Amino acid sequence: MKLARFTVEHPYISSAVFLLIFLFVLIVFAFLNLVFMAGLIEQVAIVDLILGIIGVFLVMRLDWWGKAGYATGIRLAQVPLFLLPCAFALLAQGGGIHVTAPLPIIIFAILTAIVGFAEETYFRGLILTALLPTGTLRAVVISALLFAALHLLNIFGGTWDPTYSVVDTVAAFGLGITYATIRLRTGSIWPAVGIHAFFDFTAIISQGGIQVSEQSPQVLLMLVFTGIVCAIYGLFLLRDRKRDHITVSDTSTLLK
Repeated sequence: MKLARFTVEHPYISSAVFLLIFLFVLIVFAFLNLVFMAGLIEQVAIVDLILGIIGVFLVMRLDWWGKAGYATGIRLAQVPLFLLPCAFALLAQGGGIHVTAPLPIIIFAILTAIVGFAEETYFRGLILTALLPTGTLRAVVISALLFAALHLLNIFGGTWDPTYSVVDTVAAFGLGITYATIRLRTGSIWPAVGIHAFFDFTAIISQGGIQVSEQSPQVLLMLVFTGIVCAIYGLFLLRDRKRDHITVSDTSTLLK
């Protein structure tokens, strides 16, 4: 309970700590995987699986299982909220599908589910919840900015084209706003996990794998367009909640 109270009283420090934990695990285990010469898919799966486990431990330690949206399911009436981001995910198929064999498709589906769960646990489960006392709009935007900044690391990994990495960061910011807003509108983190995984899955099977080579201007423009539209869409859905502000004294709801 003391830890939960600390996050309410120090939201910026808490969100920074969560981000540093994410980066520390990412860098350390990525380095270990390189030492042991694990394949790229295995590296991503292992690192994100460990991140997910640690993230769940933090959520449970804070007693945020319900507050962060893990205890709430998806209602049929909420499905229309997911249509626009899912439609953008399907646009990745415009260049064709390059992975058609059943086994790789299953592997990529499992991989993207792990990645989606791990990243949503930190950015929409831990960081967004920690930032809510600063105001809903501010929490959504800051969590989306941190999520987008994380994608810049792909420049240094050597597996993504640098230009694509920068443009993908723009898209990630808009998607981060949409994910956060859907998380708040539904009260559940599972829609964000599912849509996030779906985006990654469609991108991988359309590109033929995790590595991303130089892309055409059309693909890059579509990514920018996706980011802009998703940012507008998320802020539109947030319009009736963006002035919400949780004061430090009103800790009861965050400590349940």
